Amino acid sequence: MTKAELSDSSSLFCIFNSMKIFLLFLTMCFAFANAQDINPSKDLKNIPEDKIQRTFKVSRDSLRKDLWFEVEKNEIVKICIDKKVKEWETSLNSKILNDSCLAFQIPIFTGVESIIVYLPESENVHKINLAVGMKYLNFKKEKVLLGFNEHSETDLEILGLLKNEDPERLTSVTGTYLADKYPVTNCDFTQLMWDDIPKSTSYTNNSIKRVQEGWISRKNASLQNKNCIVQDTAASTVYLYQAIKYANARSIREGLKPYYILSESSYGSEQILSEKEFVICNRDFTEQNFIGEEFVLVSIDEHSDGYRLPYYDEWMMLARGGDKKNKAPWKKGATFEEALKYARMTTIRPKNEKDLYLSEPVGQLRPNGYGLYDFFGLVPEHVLMKKSLFRINHDFPSCQKGGGYRVRSPSDGSSSKFFPDWEDFNYGYLLPGFSSTKAGFRLIRNIGNNVKWSEVKSK
Repeated sequence: MTKAELSDSSSLFCIFNSMKIFLLFLTMCFAFANAQDINPSKDLKNIPEDKIQRTFKVSRDSLRKDLWFEVEKNEIVKICIDKKVKEWETSLNSKILNDSCLAFQIPIFTGVESIIVYLPESENVHKINLAVGMKYLNFKKEKVLLGFNEHSETDLEILGLLKNEDPERLTSVTGTYLADKYPVTNCDFTQLMWDDIPKSTSYTNNSIKRVQEGWISRKNASLQNKNCIVQDTAASTVYLYQAIKYANARSIREGLKPYYILSESSYGSEQILSEKEFVICNRDFTEQNFIGEEFVLVSIDEHSDGYRLPYYDEWMMLARGGDKKNKAPWKKGATFEEALKYARMTTIRPKNEKDLYLSEPVGQLRPNGYGLYDFFGLVPEHVLMKKSLFRINHDFPSCQKGGGYRVRSPSDGSSSKFFPDWEDFNYGYLLPGFSSTKAGFRLIRNIGNNVKWSEVKSK
């Protein structure tokens, strides 16, 4: 081979190598670009398959409308689409597992999180909603039993009453709800109301002071935005005003419009003004020292998409879970032991006032037909009234439903007011709704404000 031929051969070899390097460079750029499209991992280390607690398989067709998946706090979850994903968007700690699967960790708070999915060759934005510690209930003309026949026809005649105050009736409901699976826990309440809980209490009333010192103690024993487990103890010492503030705070945290508008009140007592306005006692973490600040006017924002307390009928519907036969989750004639499968109740008397408000973990017993827990026994729950139905409740804008968890057993003859007979617990069980009374609560939310109620005509 001549020198000229060797020179030409070397030139071709160099050109060939240069082209290989250039093609490799283009491949790397393309791969890097694709990696950027689907977002890099966010602080979630490589997860072994056995650490993933829940997997959802999603078809492309189901992405045409908003999806709702129910998950629990702190869970590690995997979502797989039956199509390659171009890009994922989420604020959750997450990691791309392959070209169609994403693993992520659910945060510590009850509420709603979302994941945005972009598919190749599509400009549509697809949204997956995660209901954390909540149930997604889509009612399509669901028939529910409301009311409670407290007195039989014979009793009505003896008592000289025309009818039961809230008679049983079938009602049809259409619409979509999100409902807390459990009562709000002490950890959830402490974390969200963190900035409201003071370093020390200003109350001089010893009973109220001890309750507020309990919240201060919980805060001091906690780390902010850390360690809320699913089965934490139920909050049992929340005043109605605080529960309403919590509902607004949860709405704000998720970028929703708060349901309640709080303003100064010229009224000197609790009362229902209309279906959109009521007055409650301003019992909070700090004492109100000025005349005129003891009560607050609460107005309803009808355009809100935020969280709220259930109304009386809504609580009964959710508590029944589709039950149209029984007066309680346990059947008529059930034993105390059978009732304990649905309601956590104790006959042990508290040693002191501090022990009186100790509660148990949520979600340990059987759920109802809607997958909701602890409507009976664990803690009484704040429920709002649209109008005054009961003589015992007078004109108070709230009541307490579900009953307390300390009861008289069949062999207990105590007449203590803190220990009602367990057999008296039913879907109509009611305590007057003094908003200065401590209780637990759970929140609900309408999706699209589209809920409609209608009476079912009897045949």
